[in-house]
Amino acid sequence: MMNKIDRYFLLLLAGLVALASWYNKDFQPVKEPAVEQVKKISKEEVKKKVQKDIPDFASIEDVNKKKSHFFGFIKQMVDEENERLAGIRQEIKMLRDKSTLHEAEEKWLFDIARKFRVDEEFRVSDDFYDDLLSRADEIPVSLALVQAANESAWGTSRFAVEANNYFGQWCFTPGCGVIPGERPEGATYEVRKFSSMAASVRSYMHNLNTSHHYEGLRELRSKRRSMGKPVTGPMLAHGLHAYSSRGIDYIEELIFMIESNDLLKFDLEKPLTDQY
Repeated sequence: MMNKIDRYFLLLLAGLVALASWYNKDFQPVKEPAVEQVKKISKEEVKKKVQKDIPDFASIEDVNKKKSHFFGFIKQMVDEENERLAGIRQEIKMLRDKSTLHEAEEKWLFDIARKFRVDEEFRVSDDFYDDLLSRADEIPVSLALVQAANESAWGTSRFAVEANNYFGQWCFTPGCGVIPGERPEGATYEVRKFSSMAASVRSYMHNLNTSHHYEGLRELRSKRRSMGKPVTGPMLAHGLHAYSSRGIDYIEELIFMIESNDLLKFDLEKPLTDQY
């Protein structure tokens, strides 16, 4: 027969069990899918905010202030894309030094090769790696900045404002962009529309790294690297003959813009000098 103390202990234990049951029912942990959903919403909101915060460059009357704001916004995205390219480049070099590749490593390598339009016929030969490394490479900051300024009229052109196109890139699928007002009769090209300024920057750099029109630019960059010398905007500008119908005049204008705006310093802060 239980005494008074035993009964008291059992009542206390029953109360604790009931309390624990109530706590578990009303305070369930957040499930992982809900956390992931919050993260996705957050990223989308951040992306929209960045796009919204792009200055109205046309409204900035002070020329020096306009240039400063424009270069500042573009440079952030050029730096980010160059960092991404540098990471890809280092991974390629690491795989090149391995005697054998795992299946996942080989898949990644060939996926990258296709993105950079490298002929897979050579597979993992020296020529394959040399070609891939000549393409998966950075673009000097000064060159990207002045081409953006030149092609977008310092961010004020119709195509920059309406299509986030800061480098005058074309596309050829109906509805892929904005139709130029002075497009010749019979022409089908459009000025490509991008979802953001960053997307325009990435596409521009990928274009220089993959198009056959800029093979000369890539050769200049590879040669400078092999010599252990810095890769700069004025140097690579000489490989842009096909970028504009203005030819050498366009190149000379870009070089002048780099010099007059003191942009070479950005290329020399972190010079591209590592060898193949």
